[in-house]
Amino acid sequence: MLASFGMGTRRSTVVLAVVGIVLTAVTLSFLVGRNEVLAIYVVAGLGLFIFAYLNTSFGLSVLILSMLLSPEFSIGGAGGIGQMAQRNVVIRIDDVVLGLITLSWMARMAVNKDLGLFIRTPLNTPMYIYLGLSLISTLVGIYLGTVRPLIGLLYIVKYFQYFLIFLMAATHIQTLKQADRFMRLILFTALAVSVYAIIQIPSGVRVSAPFEGVAGEANTLGGYLVLIMCIVIGILTGTRNPKRGLLYLVLLGLVVLPFIYTLSRSSWIAIIPAMFAFLYYSPLRRYIMIGILAMAIVLPLVAPPEIYQRINETFSHRNLLREDVVELGDTALDPSTSARILSWISTLKQFTKRPVLGWGVTGAGFKDAQYFRVLVETGVLGLIAFLYLLWSVQRLAKRSLNSISPTKDPRYHGIVVGYIAGYWGLLVHAIGANTFIIVRIMEPFWFLTAIVWLLPELIRKENARRDTEVSIDPEVISVLAGGDPEKRELGESGPWTE
Repeated sequence: MLASFGMGTRRSTVVLAVVGIVLTAVTLSFLVGRNEVLAIYVVAGLGLFIFAYLNTSFGLSVLILSMLLSPEFSIGGAGGIGQMAQRNVVIRIDDVVLGLITLSWMARMAVNKDLGLFIRTPLNTPMYIYLGLSLISTLVGIYLGTVRPLIGLLYIVKYFQYFLIFLMAATHIQTLKQADRFMRLILFTALAVSVYAIIQIPSGVRVSAPFEGVAGEANTLGGYLVLIMCIVIGILTGTRNPKRGLLYLVLLGLVVLPFIYTLSRSSWIAIIPAMFAFLYYSPLRRYIMIGILAMAIVLPLVAPPEIYQRINETFSHRNLLREDVVELGDTALDPSTSARILSWISTLKQFTKRPVLGWGVTGAGFKDAQYFRVLVETGVLGLIAFLYLLWSVQRLAKRSLNSISPTKDPRYHGIVVGYIAGYWGLLVHAIGANTFIIVRIMEPFWFLTAIVWLLPELIRKENARRDTEVSIDPEVISVLAGGDPEKRELGESGPWTE
């Protein structure tokens, strides 16, 4: 936990609270009677700013809850060519929350010079390289007229937002207790999202996360649940308490059920590399193999008919007389799969026209595939920077895994194994989706990345604290407690014997 404020900081806190109250009163005087809803939003924002200033943990907790449980709204169609003209930039409540938390942190830095917003991490350099190249390619695209300035720059801001979540979490979390608290909050949010999705199942629609509109984004929810499932499985492998293990098993079941009903083929396929990661990294690989074999036997027997229908429709369009359908021999792929493949082909053609820096972010049309999108938007340089960032994330997680004992700290070891498995799953999920751009996947992912990076140091600090407590001389403790060491040796009563 961050050090407590001194007297000067307390005075500034009071001043800030007073200023906030005054601003709220002034704002209300102008807005009430004109736009009550706006007035409420402004007051809520000011309140969050003040509370986040006073308690950063509170601000980050609100951010975690808002990652999947906040409404969103769109800003105009994106620029560029083709389908890009129909795409919107989505602004969500957690974008505003993150901005307010950042401002509150900067205000604390202005008051307390010992605090710092950014720290050095193994991901700083790859993050800044990728952001820099994305910005340069977008500015070039704006100059050449293929990128609408406001839309392209807003996307760059959203990329920075993800990295900011990682840096702020890595800066603030300083104790193992804090990390545990945030992990519980992340799992609670996943539970709420899963229950919401389960309620949708009887309606017959593809389930999605809250506040995603009428159509929803089942593929987005599928990618998010891949990450959460792996985290829960990882915790299960490190849980030695049967009661807690049962609770996590129930949570896993509540996550798996809506995952199945997303009917997201990209998400289903993503589970395969995730399971391989568990087999490779987990010390309980034998039990995991038994679990995988059991699921392979049971799932076909209990799987709902929607799964078989979703799989069969991929190859059930032989008689479609459509030019936009890809054929494999006598079999035609479904329109959705065909659209992705045709998009990949068109992307490669666009790439050849601007191979170095690409067309700029949002400048090449809609691409529902992460790697092809990065290639065409930022060129070869951008793709190399993106792959370097992905490799750095894997290296960071592997380093944390090697620093945590699976016998002394099995739960935290399991969390890191689960994170790596989920990460492998997202790497494959990104073949058929813009996984590393999607807000509802990336915000929890980068927060978890910060926790994974911090765990070895947090565990070391906690062990050092415990060792310090144990190493204190009992006689010193007795004297401090009011006891008499000589009386204790004679067996006489006193505070020590009590």
